[in-house]
Amino acid sequence: MNVVTPIGEFASRRDTTVDGEHPRNVIADIAARPRGQARIITVANEKGGVGKSTVAFHLAVALADTGHKVLAIDLDRRQQTLTRTLTARGGTAKRLGVRLPLPRHLLLQQQSGAQLCQEIARAGWDCDFVVIDAAGHDSPIARRAIALADLLVSPVNSSFADLDLLGRFHPVSNKLLGPGCFAATVTELRQARADAGLPVLDWLVLQNRKRRETSKNQDRVDTALRRMAPRLDFRLGAGLFERVAYRELFLLGLTHIDLRRIPELARTKAVATGEVMTLLDDLEIEGEADGLLGGGVLETVGTWNRARVPA
Repeated sequence: MNVVTPIGEFASRRDTTVDGEHPRNVIADIAARPRGQARIITVANEKGGVGKSTVAFHLAVALADTGHKVLAIDLDRRQQTLTRTLTARGGTAKRLGVRLPLPRHLLLQQQSGAQLCQEIARAGWDCDFVVIDAAGHDSPIARRAIALADLLVSPVNSSFADLDLLGRFHPVSNKLLGPGCFAATVTELRQARADAGLPVLDWLVLQNRKRRETSKNQDRVDTALRRMAPRLDFRLGAGLFERVAYRELFLLGLTHIDLRRIPELARTKAVATGEVMTLLDDLEIEGEADGLLGGGVLETVGTWNRARVPA
């Protein structure tokens, strides 16, 4: 996967970025700092309400469920959704008397590149993965989290209001006119990484919170994303569908892959569990979804699983 420099109508690279901070300054801030050996996955999009924390939570739990050591970092000091959900997960496990795979987690209080790298090195020194949940707006710390990542995951809703942050479309012809503000920031950071000799940043865009039924609008969104993908150099992945069960379990800090360990709850739905497995497949982490399947994700919940759960 190569970094694509926009050409033609996409040739809108800026010499200075939002807030006057050049992308080279962002890269310079994090490039020389220790970051350990963990693979860093940053879940980010400047658009709020697209399910970033839900995706980050499911990724962290699913990776922990396969036996990996995972550190989850919440960058949103205001809402703290990921922090509260993982805290609830620990409480639910204790209340029900079950052992659930629990990623380490922390809320980044001092929002600087130095502090972020320090916490990754300190709390994630022996981790295989670090999952970072960025707030739904542009900020210096969000740009640094993107610049640090091996993989950027950006959920989007099936709405042109959401897609506007990725690409600008003509309102009548639907022609792609150029990158949106978020895509422009990502493109600049990727180019700055390449200029500094750092590895290529892989970018995965997830169409999240889709509904089961098809519609003309859904078809238009699908077409627009497929059109943008090669121009903006991102991969398209399947996110999580809109389900009441996701919201209900989220409040308890649970996912569908946990249900096999909790006999009191209803049978796990294979289709919902399959969405989490597909999400891991989209990360292109070899063997992770197979690990979930082999661990009995599709078993009946009434069969108590007394096998050791990875911590």
